[in-house]
Amino acid sequence: MPFTTTDAENLRRAIADGRGARSMSFGDETVVFNSIDDMLKLLAVMEAEAAGPDTTRRSYRVAVTSKGV
Repeated sequence: MPFTTTDAENLRRAIADGRGARSMSFGDETVVFNSIDDMLKLLAVMEAEAAGPDTTRRSYRVAVTSKGV
C-alpha cells in the first residue's frame, strides 16, 4: 500500500501529540507501534514514498591506464 503525504502528516501529528498513540489506521490497514522509534521509522518510509521515485542522476568516472605497449 503506497503511503500519501496525508498519511505522513497524520503520523507526524500523532508523534508530536505525545499522548502515546499505540496504533493508527492507514487505508484498510492498522499499524500497532511498540515505541516512538517505530513511529519515526515508519514516518521516514512514508516520507520517502510520498516524495516519489529518486530522479537524481548519478555519473561515474572510470580511469583507464596502459603502458602504451
